Amino acid sequence: MSKKVVKITNYCTILQQSIIDKGSYGYGIEKIIVNDGDGQEEIRFMYEKNTVRGRHLVARPLDLPEQDLIELLDKAIQEKLFSKDFINKLKEILNK
Repeated sequence: MSKKVVKITNYCTILQQSIIDKGSYGYGIEKIIVNDGDGQEEIRFMYEKNTVRGRHLVARPLDLPEQDLIELLDKAIQEKLFSKDFINKLKEILNK
């Protein structure tokens, strides 16, 4: 794999992260490759919270107010988490 790896877990290899820290919790978008999958890159929305053992990923969907979602998407775009092709297709959808 030629890409820089942020972290390898039992489930996936994290290639890139855009995370917004809100103190006792954080949320983000990650570019991952599922370890037992076909090697295709995937986008994962994630939520993590502080526990007595540190900050841990919460295994449930990410629910956000629209303004926080806009902030997160903006950060991920600025950090070039998404491919240019994805951004161009998104622009096409928004311009319809």
